[in-house]
Amino acid sequence: MTAADPPDVPRALSRRAVLAGAGLGTAAAVLGLPGPASAAVPPVPLGALLGTNHAAGAGPGIGALAGMSWDRADVLWAAVEPTQGTYDDTAVHAFGARFAAAAPNGVTLLPVLAYSAPWAARTTAYGWTHWDVRYEVGAAQANTGAGWSRRVTRTRISTGEVLQDEVVALPKDRTPPADPARWSAFVEHVVGILRGTYGVEYFQVWNEAYWSAGFWYGSPYEYVDQIHKPASAVIRGHGGKVVYGGWPSVAAIARFTALLTETSAWSSIDVLDVHYYKPSDLESLRVACVAALGTSLPIWQTEIGYSASPAAAALVYPGLLHWAITRGLAQRPDGFKLLWYAWQAPASASAADAGRYLRKADGTPTSHGVCLATVADLFDGVVPETYDTHTNDAGLTTARDWAAGSVEGFLVGGSRIVIAVHTPAGWAGTQVTFTLAAPPSTAVAARVDLTGQRTPLALTGGKVTVPLADAPGSAAAACNAASSIRTCYLEVSL
Repeated sequence: MTAADPPDVPRALSRRAVLAGAGLGTAAAVLGLPGPASAAVPPVPLGALLGTNHAAGAGPGIGALAGMSWDRADVLWAAVEPTQGTYDDTAVHAFGARFAAAAPNGVTLLPVLAYSAPWAARTTAYGWTHWDVRYEVGAAQANTGAGWSRRVTRTRISTGEVLQDEVVALPKDRTPPADPARWSAFVEHVVGILRGTYGVEYFQVWNEAYWSAGFWYGSPYEYVDQIHKPASAVIRGHGGKVVYGGWPSVAAIARFTALLTETSAWSSIDVLDVHYYKPSDLESLRVACVAALGTSLPIWQTEIGYSASPAAAALVYPGLLHWAITRGLAQRPDGFKLLWYAWQAPASASAADAGRYLRKADGTPTSHGVCLATVADLFDGVVPETYDTHTNDAGLTTARDWAAGSVEGFLVGGSRIVIAVHTPAGWAGTQVTFTLAAPPSTAVAARVDLTGQRTPLALTGGKVTVPLADAPGSAAAACNAASSIRTCYLEVSL
């Protein structure tokens, strides 16, 4: 996964998978979150927070990368009920078999209950208003196979501006069902089998149900009232837990929280799930949840990544994990998840597109896979504490939006400090000097690049200077050069 430490980089202590728990007092004081029962907190495996999408047959083995323990896959209505009232349980039991096969390897498979069966999709005209836009979808016209030609009109209410007025092919399976009761019957059928026969606990309801995301061509209010809430009642009726259907980053978090409030949907959710959001957005979601319920629900991102920036994983994971740790979510059972989209590039993917996955089509790791493995190595495979008692001469802070650069500090097993250093492309500085809070005289420091290569650094009086440039010609240098935010790490063994 990552290169072994060079022999000239000593370690004061061997790596340990035990957390001291001293830094969790901050999380205990956060509104709506319980504090730790004692100063000592049992270690949480880092892989319990990590996962991927669509690993298929490789699912049981995904733990080889950072110990990740979650996979996500669709259970399609169209496959389970190809014609009205006729169920084919082949797909349901295939999912169940995958779930059962993954479990002994510590991997949980999350089902996504989706989408419309083509025979069930609405063909009549419909419309709705959301925020400042009026949507009108005309009756189905020509059948294009997977879709229907329909006139779509979108108008900005405040100005009268016509945003769209054209005939387009809308997919049948992304069109709201004509009879919501048929959807509920599908959910009842599938959940009954997966929960009763295979013990599946978590169920996700649809995926990215928002117009511009391309997976739901209907009203968000209709989604909540006719898709989400009925499914929630069924899932909970079987003793399962409800994962919201992945609110997409094409729409602001404020729209999501407003929707949940307007539809009184907060209490119908066990896990809030959003896709491709920054820590600042997750904090807005958490605050809104605490205001609505008095506590924070688990917050997952069942899709992150899918980025053309080769060093994106080195930015995403430390930043989101630091936020989750400070809010106590990372220490709660299933309180926080990060699932990279997706596991392995298809053989048909272009070279550029293949780089967005964790694995190339031939199974070798992409830069994202390498970056994640380095993070896991730095954290010794456990969820660390935060370490924020440090300063630097570059003005970098633990930002929640990243664009101007940031740092995230961690204390690993009580024996090492790890600080992720992120600077934007074109940043004028060539190095950053950190001042640490009274490290012991025996402490040693190293710069760690994206691939895990270590270079010794001088640590004097608590000060250590980290050069930002990677070794010329190295894989890390190439990844950072092609990324909008470049990353390296400071590692101090105490």
